[in-house]
Amino acid sequence: MPENVNALTEQQETIFEYIKEHGQITSADTERILNVKQRRARAILREMVKKDIIRKVGAAQKTRYILI
Repeated sequence: MPENVNALTEQQETIFEYIKEHGQITSADTERILNVKQRRARAILREMVKKDIIRKVGAAQKTRYILI
């Protein structure tokens, strides 16, 4: 588990736990789970990629995020 996990926000922690349980997440899943708009969901996922906690796989509508 990356050491960055200790510095997650509450929303990022929710996403992290979801990916641990389901293996992946999409921006649409993130919107639904956190009850946020698409722009915010993508920003949260982008922040987690930047922290090397998750990795983006695929492109466009096939984009998924998985744990590193």
